[in-house]
Amino acid sequence: MTEENENLDEVLQDESQLEELLEEAANSDEQEVVDELTPEQQIAELQDKNVRLLAEMDNVRKRAMRDASESRKYAAMPLITDLLSMTDNLQRALDAADAADSVESLKNGVDMVLQGIVQIFQKYSCQPIPTEVGQAFDMNLHEAVGMQPSEDHPANSIMMVASQGYELHDRVLRPSQVIVSSGSPQSDSDSIDAESADDTVDADEPATEE
Repeated sequence: MTEENENLDEVLQDESQLEELLEEAANSDEQEVVDELTPEQQIAELQDKNVRLLAEMDNVRKRAMRDASESRKYAAMPLITDLLSMTDNLQRALDAADAADSVESLKNGVDMVLQGIVQIFQKYSCQPIPTEVGQAFDMNLHEAVGMQPSEDHPANSIMMVASQGYELHDRVLRPSQVIVSSGSPQSDSDSIDAESADDTVDADEPATEE
């Protein structure tokens, strides 16, 4: 039994030595291949690696451009998906108004749709721009669509809101359209009278001869 074990150990030792010899031979062959390459061949091999690297970089760039294009193409999908439910609600409101032949039913349905749209805006951080009658006009937030004299509102203040403006985060999507007060009519009249007086004085002055 001891002799068999000794023979087995010798076989295993021989196999281990054989593996070491094979590994040394493989490493030697690889080194010989490298050593056998001429400078021109080494340059050609480096150029080939460079071409493969550039091709891989180009593929990465194309994939990134394709992904960016897909993102832009379908960027509005979440918003439109949310608005689809509002379209359904509006259609239901119209159908209910037809069935009931009632203006009140239509009003309630439209109001429900409007509230739903406002909630969708809030979901996407879209908020109405605070705009109230009597508020000072701000050219960064408001768009003046008209100007009228007013006894009740000081000059450069909002006297009527024509359409509500909205902002997304901190960026104005649409300014609020407003009518702005030019001040009291008396102030405008005094200004016009003063301008007329100036024109009269200018007309009375004789022309200077050159």
